[in-house]
Amino acid sequence: MLPEDALVSAIARAVGPPSGGVALGIGDDGAVLDDGTVASTDVLVEGVHFDLARMCPRDVGHRAAAANLSDLAAMGAWPVALLAAFGLPPGFEDAAEIAAGMSEHGVPIAGGDLSRAPVLIVSVTAIGRSERPVRRSGGQPGDVLVVTGQLGGQAAAGYAGRITPRIEEGCALAAVATAMIDLSDGIATDAERLARASGTGAVVELERLPRAPGATVEQAAAGGEDYELLAALPPGAEPPVPVTVVGRLTAEPDVLLLDATGAPRTLRGWDHFA
Repeated sequence: MLPEDALVSAIARAVGPPSGGVALGIGDDGAVLDDGTVASTDVLVEGVHFDLARMCPRDVGHRAAAANLSDLAAMGAWPVALLAAFGLPPGFEDAAEIAAGMSEHGVPIAGGDLSRAPVLIVSVTAIGRSERPVRRSGGQPGDVLVVTGQLGGQAAAGYAGRITPRIEEGCALAAVATAMIDLSDGIATDAERLARASGTGAVVELERLPRAPGATVEQAAAGGEDYELLAALPPGAEPPVPVTVVGRLTAEPDVLLLDATGAPRTLRGWDHFA
């Protein structure tokens, strides 16, 4: 099977360019309509994204909503509503607990769908608004790469921790950022996605990554599911929220992860189909 990014590209080619009021289609953290509506959807599958032996239904709902809200944050969009769809296996009685976990973010659940399924499946669509949606594709050589928060915490905790989507930070960074992406799959992968979309290369200095307690450099770079934000800022721009400088965009096409000695490291983040 093709890697995830190649599959996304194939689907985008199959459906063609956006039209009919869609300003930005497949390939970013969210779709953007002409009126500034931003929408993103994700699906969580039992046995792939979570284990009910280690995560309660309320936490599954919390995480499912957080993943989508993080996508809105990466676009600089403020959330308005969630739509939720559940595939429920035989004997599962905790759908209301999943919805309660989603509601913990304070965003209304406006509707959804229910179906029978062989395992628990939770799909969420987040809808938001932005006056200036930030794409992955606006970065320029020389832009500074910054991240919010700390990285590697989810990997270090066995992916059982709670996620806080950086909505306020994303909306604030949208005023100055040239490009932005959320770190769902690890900066080792997501920095390359931002650079490729912007038509640039990138350098990420691994020793600069703000590591969560107990996280290794490898977990901070490639562990994934941190849902922090990676933004490109013009040189000299004043970040409106606390961030850590971790690298820069370059005119050269390569995307390099450099260790403390300046030597390149080969690290890859999460890919569903690798």
